[in-house]
Amino acid sequence: MKRRKSALDDLEQDIREHIERETQDNIARGMSPEEARYAAVRKFGNVARVMEEARGVWRFVWFEQLLQDIRYGLRLLRRSPLFALAAILTLAIGIGANTAIFTVVHAVLLRGLPYPDANRLAIIWTGLGDEHRAPASDYELVQLREHSSLFEQIGGIWVRNSVVPGEGRPEQVKLGHVTENFLSLLCSRPAQGRLFTAEDVQADEPATMIISYALWQRRFGGDPGIIGRSLRVEDGSVTVVGVLPQDFRLVFPDDSSVPPNVDLFMPLGFNSAKPDGPNYLRTIGRLRPGANFLQAQSESDLIAAELRRTVPVFDDEKLSLHVAPLQDDDTRNVRRTLLLLFGGVALVLLIACANVANLLLARSGYRMRETTIRAAIGAARSRILRQLLTESIVLALCGGIAAIAVGWFALKGLLALRPESLLRLGSIELNPAVFAYTLAISILTGIVFGLAPAFAASRVDLLEGLKNSTRIAGAGNKWPRKVLIATEVALSFVLLAGMGLLVRTFLALLDVNPGFQPSNVLTFSTSPGNYNFVHELQQKLQTIPGVESASLVSHLPLDDSYPNWYDAYYPEGTPPSEQSSALADDRSILPGYFRTIGATLIEGRDFRAADDAAHQHVAIIDDALAKQTWPGQDPLGRRLNISDSPKGPYEFERDWVVIVGVVKHVQYHSLTTMVRPQIYVPFQLAPRPVSFVVRASVPLSDLAEPIRARVATVDKNAPVARLIALDELVNQARAQNRFVAFLAATLAGTALLLACLGIAGVTAFSIAQRTNEIGIRMALGASPRKILQLILGQSLGPVLAGLLVGLTSSFALMPLLQTLLFGVQPGDPRTFGAISAFLLVVGTLACYLPALRATRIEPSTALRYE
Repeated sequence: MKRRKSALDDLEQDIREHIERETQDNIARGMSPEEARYAAVRKFGNVARVMEEARGVWRFVWFEQLLQDIRYGLRLLRRSPLFALAAILTLAIGIGANTAIFTVVHAVLLRGLPYPDANRLAIIWTGLGDEHRAPASDYELVQLREHSSLFEQIGGIWVRNSVVPGEGRPEQVKLGHVTENFLSLLCSRPAQGRLFTAEDVQADEPATMIISYALWQRRFGGDPGIIGRSLRVEDGSVTVVGVLPQDFRLVFPDDSSVPPNVDLFMPLGFNSAKPDGPNYLRTIGRLRPGANFLQAQSESDLIAAELRRTVPVFDDEKLSLHVAPLQDDDTRNVRRTLLLLFGGVALVLLIACANVANLLLARSGYRMRETTIRAAIGAARSRILRQLLTESIVLALCGGIAAIAVGWFALKGLLALRPESLLRLGSIELNPAVFAYTLAISILTGIVFGLAPAFAASRVDLLEGLKNSTRIAGAGNKWPRKVLIATEVALSFVLLAGMGLLVRTFLALLDVNPGFQPSNVLTFSTSPGNYNFVHELQQKLQTIPGVESASLVSHLPLDDSYPNWYDAYYPEGTPPSEQSSALADDRSILPGYFRTIGATLIEGRDFRAADDAAHQHVAIIDDALAKQTWPGQDPLGRRLNISDSPKGPYEFERDWVVIVGVVKHVQYHSLTTMVRPQIYVPFQLAPRPVSFVVRASVPLSDLAEPIRARVATVDKNAPVARLIALDELVNQARAQNRFVAFLAATLAGTALLLACLGIAGVTAFSIAQRTNEIGIRMALGASPRKILQLILGQSLGPVLAGLLVGLTSSFALMPLLQTLLFGVQPGDPRTFGAISAFLLVVGTLACYLPALRATRIEPSTALRYE
């Protein structure tokens, strides 16, 4: 610092000596001392500019100037607290919203899955006819392992319910049956013990098990002696060989029926893999280094073609294999939603930038005297521009600091409202990457909103500026502010249009008939699956006071916690080439199920106790399947070939069943689309996961303890899990649409507020500039009504222009929302008309209120205003 000060002193001394020598030379030429001094200074030029240019070639001078500009910018903010508060709050809202959404985008789309070499992990789906996301059979997995050269490892998992061992109340947990290499694909090392090896699947080896960290803590108190301990699981004794890490979770697509938290894992062998075995495995693989997913897909196509050529059943099923990056497949349902929300917050930030740019344009008028003097004493235009941009960036960084707090609160709100599709995708939190993004977006924002005011202020007319130093400068060119207002209105229109369509979609979902009446129905699951247990429990549940009916179903509507059960079906007379082309969801039920959930039995009868494996096999179909299979005909008494399991759980075989009833289609997967028709069989023909449904005339909360008591009287070791109202499952099906609609409404409301503040602020500033003119008009006889019309006529121009641009842009952009809409079209005229009228009214009010105040100015006061 001392060395730099000494250099500045030396430079100043050199300039002073140079001017002094020139002055003496001029005196020697006969000039007076005053004339000589003036001529010397004029010949030398602007001393301040020369010193600035000389310092510009020194090292680190740019850093000194930057610090100087930053200090000056902070001083200006302290001197204008109201301006600083308004600008910082506006930026905090815009940048904070971006921070919150980017946090989710980073966690879900950008950050890799928490697995070793996650970028090489693929999920492999089986295609059966038109179904391209089916599970694989163990035979297919074995063939992939044997014939694939691009996959390093291939593993599979199947998840079902089980009962946890240990002391205390029985607890239902998820049990994952996995290939011996599945966990090693996703986990580097366990917290305790070891992972599975090839020996664990040998028939003569003891049964082994790996448990989750949560189960280890919850049921066994974190006992380090758990390794090697034998536990009773269902019908056998199993030895615990490992405990998974605390942060281990399964991140699979939401339609894979693989939940994130599986508590028990047991190895699965394929000693008897057959081509006609059931499809039940979710398959993943890790590519070899250097291989890519396109190559893996090509190889899988060749393997599938060979299987179709050599195995008739695969040819009948039109087998195909589909390879996708695991992370891309996990996020496919939320990717478009998140990107659209990210685009929405970007529009909010642009509106915030336009608002702050308008504030700076107004403020630059008041600073014109300062800028003129700086230019007059030698400051280069680039130097003025740099200083003003630095001030804008300082302002944006202050807004960015405030945005961290806004983003944190917004993120908390997002996490509280997020649907299951986001909940299963891992932790979402502020981290260094998010902070770096906030810093970058703050700097970029400062440049964006600071450019127009900086250029306007740096292009000064010295003569005009010095002559009119007392006047509010910057009043001359109103176009930048008008363009900014039109931009704000256009962006607000786009957000409001999107919000309107998404809200109408959610309202349409509220009116959807799911095919059943969910009110006053409680559901719960339990593990024992034999007929005697469920039949006795059904009878006992119906003795609970207030219970109107009770029954059972293998898969609850709108519940994806179990692997879905579906298969091919065909009526009599179907040629072999078409017997695998039609698929239906299969459900096993007890009598009374349709009455309990409020489904409509259109014709025929419900099941009876005698509809078991010892008698004629029967089925009930939904009206969608009846129309597809026997259009215009009565399906009752006709025969259908399906897969059932009368000999025991999961012992599937093709069988002919007689149709005894037709029920209205029930929405099992989605409220908005019919995925597949449905076939119902008696529970005795196909035991599956057990979910009871209970309709009651009393509050559902009063049923929990009586249900547990009834279950305990039948089997004290049977757990009661997932006590949940059927209404709640319907609400969960609406969760993502509700989440998106709420966020869209929040963003649109924020944009509308910012736009209104911008319109009102610019109108008020324009009135302040024209106060003297208004006073003259009123003194000459103009009525307040005429003044009001004049101001509104000029102020509404940018609003109307913005409406036109926004309407045109919305027609072009709204088709991007097509996949998120239901019951409304992207170009819906009612929505666009309502938004146009609403925004016009709001924009008019934003102009009217400042204009109304202008009509109340006293002419004498206005004439003295300057």
